[in-house]
Amino acid sequence: MSEWKRLGFLGSYSIPLIILLGYYVPSSPMTFLTAPYAYLIIPLVDYLIGKDRNNVLKKDFDRLLNDKFFDFLVYSHVYIQFFLLFWGAYILSSTSLNIHQIIGICVSQGIYSGTIINVAHELGHQKNKWAVWHAKAALVSVFYHHFFIEHNRGHHVRVATPEDPATSRKNESLYGFWWRSITGSFVSALEIQKSLLQKKGIRFWSLSNSFLTGFLATPIIFIFITLIVWLMTGQINQLVPLFLIVQALMAVLLLEAVNYIEHYGMLRKKLPNGRYEKVNPLHSWNANHFYSNLLLFNLQRHSDHHAYASRPYQVLRHFDQSPQLPFGYPLMIIMSLVPPLWFFVMNKKLEDWRETSINESTIQELVRNLA
Repeated sequence: MSEWKRLGFLGSYSIPLIILLGYYVPSSPMTFLTAPYAYLIIPLVDYLIGKDRNNVLKKDFDRLLNDKFFDFLVYSHVYIQFFLLFWGAYILSSTSLNIHQIIGICVSQGIYSGTIINVAHELGHQKNKWAVWHAKAALVSVFYHHFFIEHNRGHHVRVATPEDPATSRKNESLYGFWWRSITGSFVSALEIQKSLLQKKGIRFWSLSNSFLTGFLATPIIFIFITLIVWLMTGQINQLVPLFLIVQALMAVLLLEAVNYIEHYGMLRKKLPNGRYEKVNPLHSWNANHFYSNLLLFNLQRHSDHHAYASRPYQVLRHFDQSPQLPFGYPLMIIMSLVPPLWFFVMNKKLEDWRETSINESTIQELVRNLA
């Protein structure tokens, strides 16, 4: 990996920077700037720069794996998230903003909070307790702590099967998927946690129940932020809890929109023994759009992530055999909001890929590349 690409991951700070600049730099706060940046500028830069199909060289693998720079980036965003929640709540309580500026600050924070779930996703796949703690803290900030349980023990086991609530089905709209995935993932996490507790002989109503403590942590933190802002400003503003709830809701909807994009129409073969074939890079959509991948910590190289869940973002690989998205996630999210457009583009890509790419030679070549 070149030094300039390594430093390119600093672009992940662009969204929180724009949130702050949008408020402080203009004479009149432009709190909505994050939205056009995320869904217009980023796709435009992706188009101008193009794609990056290069993989990390074997000789650089261990060096990049042990480079603390990449750890610092993801850890730092957890602290930025909580700073912005306090900052946004304070601004809404202490400043006279018009309705458009209020909506802008809520939406901008919601967009950034959506990326925070990606940060939690990256940290949640690491083995050390410090990373896991930060992952859970990030998820608590958006009222989605159960994602840690369901994603690692549910989604990664059942991905690309009808049993997985987070795998979108062919001809299923984003709106239908949102309800099915959000409710199904919650129930799945609850069942997984119950099973884990039963194996350990621990009661459900216990502080050892991370599902329960994580669920309760969010309202406690939201109340804490509201009270701190009240002490700082001398008044309780109803916009503060509204801001905290809206940013959490937006974050969850963005996460699930990404799930929809990543797994649309993907299915693993069911074997004669009733099990499914092993997950490989053929079972998730991939995107190599350069700029959006830097901002999202290579999340769009999702095919390799599902084949090797513990592989850190800086060494995730591209595979030509994986199904390839036509655009990066920001533009794909916009497309998914218009089901007829989504089906027109993606159903054809899905069918063409299945017809031309799923054959014995493709699988053999993929196995060689994985070796």
